Amino acid sequence: MNAVSTSLVRDLRPKIIERRERLEAAARSISAEYVHDLLAEIDTALQRIDDGSYGLCEVCHDPIEVDRLERNPLLRVCLDHLTHAELRAHEQDLELATQIQARLLPARDIVTSEWETHYRYQPVGVVGGDYCEVVVSGEAESLFFAVGDVAGKGVAASLLMTHLSAIFRSLVSLELPLCEVISRANRLFCESTPATHYATLAAGRTTPEGVELCNAGHCRPLVLRRGGIDRMEATGLPLGLFCDSRHAVRQVRLDPGDRLVLYTDGITEAQDPEGNTFEEERLIRSLHGHAERDVKAMVDGVLRDVAGFRGVGPVEDDLTLLILHRRS
Repeated sequence: MNAVSTSLVRDLRPKIIERRERLEAAARSISAEYVHDLLAEIDTALQRIDDGSYGLCEVCHDPIEVDRLERNPLLRVCLDHLTHAELRAHEQDLELATQIQARLLPARDIVTSEWETHYRYQPVGVVGGDYCEVVVSGEAESLFFAVGDVAGKGVAASLLMTHLSAIFRSLVSLELPLCEVISRANRLFCESTPATHYATLAAGRTTPEGVELCNAGHCRPLVLRRGGIDRMEATGLPLGLFCDSRHAVRQVRLDPGDRLVLYTDGITEAQDPEGNTFEEERLIRSLHGHAERDVKAMVDGVLRDVAGFRGVGPVEDDLTLLILHRRS
């Protein structure tokens, strides 16, 4: 049984002290009894930091979930020891988060005169930190698409994913050049999220010749052609690391029949019972094995291969797979 990490305590202590200062400043307009109870709660948290017991459940003495502490540094018990009312409130919050995230996801199948897409989004819990977007723009003449992965897991990561989605949907509606969309999204995400958080992202837009593509520190997108496969290296750093990062955009030719594959590391880092990872090469072999199928069947086939490789092992990360097919 260990308390939370020193670095997390270092981050949370100033937040707890700030709460105390704000509470004291507002004390005149709030019930004295209520203020007294809240001050006692804050002081108890500070005392637990001083004696080294901060972050441990007061009932079982196991560590409290880190993502919950980051959202509320005054927590005193783990999920297993919430009261019935607290547990129900937590369940309702998760249900609402699931509904919100589901509504943010694009239509699973999108078909235009030249393109068709299909994706699968599988969070490891009720909500996830993967980001998936497909937006039809320009009177159905082009598609904006993106797959990303926010650092972290659970509700905290899903909230950042929601924030990232709102940023991109606002920017895409302005019909800016792709490089400007990524640059502004990076700056907004960087300025509005904690310094410890970032997001990898592969995003692009269809063009008459194929796609323009930006890879911000994400898994390499794969272009599946009749003659082989091309890997698209990163063209910039993950979003949120540096507010003024530059993200280059490359032009990628796609001929009729070619397919662009975007995915998160929940696929390539999936492990079998012996600890071996699926890796990019297995993904490529799986894609080739299902290359003669339509995009939906192709996605289904790849995910079956991943599940078969993993076997009875646990799912440890969110998983997203998006395939764009240039129609003949």
